[in-house]
Amino acid sequence: MIDDIYAFSRMLNRLNENELRSLLRVLYMKSALVVKRQQEQGGKVDFADTIQSLFRDLDTPLDLGRLEQQALAKVDKPNEIHITFGDSPLGSLKMGMSTLPDQEKRSFFSMDDDYAVGPLGDLTRRADLQRRHLWLTERMRLSDREAYAMHELDSLSELNTRLQSIDGKTSMIIWYANNAHEKTGLLYAMYLLRSSESPIYLIETSGLYQQLFSRPDIQYDVLHTGEILPKKLLAMWKVCSEQEPLSKQERRQMEQDWLELSVQPGQLRMMENGEIRSLSEDALDEYIMQKVRELTPNWEPGKYIRAARIVGEVTGTSSQYISAAFVEYRLRQLVLQGQLEMDGKPLAMRYYSIRLP
Repeated sequence: MIDDIYAFSRMLNRLNENELRSLLRVLYMKSALVVKRQQEQGGKVDFADTIQSLFRDLDTPLDLGRLEQQALAKVDKPNEIHITFGDSPLGSLKMGMSTLPDQEKRSFFSMDDDYAVGPLGDLTRRADLQRRHLWLTERMRLSDREAYAMHELDSLSELNTRLQSIDGKTSMIIWYANNAHEKTGLLYAMYLLRSSESPIYLIETSGLYQQLFSRPDIQYDVLHTGEILPKKLLAMWKVCSEQEPLSKQERRQMEQDWLELSVQPGQLRMMENGEIRSLSEDALDEYIMQKVRELTPNWEPGKYIRAARIVGEVTGTSSQYISAAFVEYRLRQLVLQGQLEMDGKPLAMRYYSIRLP
């Protein structure tokens, strides 16, 4: 029987990290449920007793997983969950749909990883997730490495559980553009949802943008969903709101596409003729060198060019969506290979400059 803070502290020290997270989630859901009942009934519930009842019997065998599922069953589920690939499109989508009614029935979620680079494999296995996490950590800027190494592996691990726990009655709407990052993320999401009974809808933003907003006098190709204004994302949603969900056959095909892509060699993925192709990680190096050579005549002889300027030139002129972080990583590799010279400290691209030898 736990009846004081000292016994409670001793028990907390015996719980592992996952059990502690589960306990906090249950605490959050129980407290939210109490508050909701108070609002609905106009009365008061003994909140302190409700919460402490969760802890009193913590020293007896307790199935926290079952307790969490019971708490989840009492929490209101959203009618639809919108998934994007990155925080930028997520923020724009939330803003665009904020004017719609029934906000509580709509949830938003980002699979925030750079799926166009790094090893894939079976990302439902922790060993493969660790391999991917280590690859990305070693190639990040020094200023970003510590925070990513500390927290992102847990985020990658929880993604599988989060998607598989979604209620089968909840509609899934996945937003993606026609680039290797978002299309690879889409295939991964479809694989994680392979056992889900939820209806799944797709909104392909780059093609839909051309269909809805193209003008004869202005040609604009959308490389990434994050480029699209919130009001235009809302217009896309209204157009697609009556579409049919993916068929079982379409879902199986995308799951198979993921299995085939995930075992391909090569750490860089780019689009070729509408298909994702796996390439070696140095496939962009010649394009980066080309941009350095093009920029060099605009500077005084021997003068260094800011790394950020080169990265911006590469990402801004490419016909494909390429993350600035990966381009900057390849820039540093070209310095290590002796193809470029560096001046400054490679903490971040704004701290150093580059020139031809």
